[in-house]
Amino acid sequence: MRPYPKPDESWGELAVLRGTIWGDLLPIVSGAAITDALHGRVTPLMNEIGPHPHGLLRQIPETENKCALHATCIMYAAKTCHPGKHLVECYRPPNTDGKLLIAASNVMRAWADGRYVIIVEGDEFSVG
Repeated sequence: MRPYPKPDESWGELAVLRGTIWGDLLPIVSGAAITDALHGRVTPLMNEIGPHPHGLLRQIPETENKCALHATCIMYAAKTCHPGKHLVECYRPPNTDGKLLIAASNVMRAWADGRYVIIVEGDEFSVG
């Protein structure tokens, strides 16, 4: 998964995550590696892409992974209401709102589903 880039912003809608716990875990891959992968040569991309998404969820510090709704949710369970392979649908990242909440939630949901989230920087090209 990758954000649709804006003219001067390769992070697109995920720009709100830059400099945050979640944004610091997003791998930045080269446009050349993406192009190679789209043409069947995945080794350069795999060398840049980093750890499996489930591993990224484990890198979120405990101080930042407790659900924001823990104090008011009747379903809250410390064992399950944190980022992990089996992320509950209602999980809400702490200290977030608005666009940051949406971006962080979407990234963590993708990771929980086993999908990589990448930021592509640099030109991509087409092999004709």
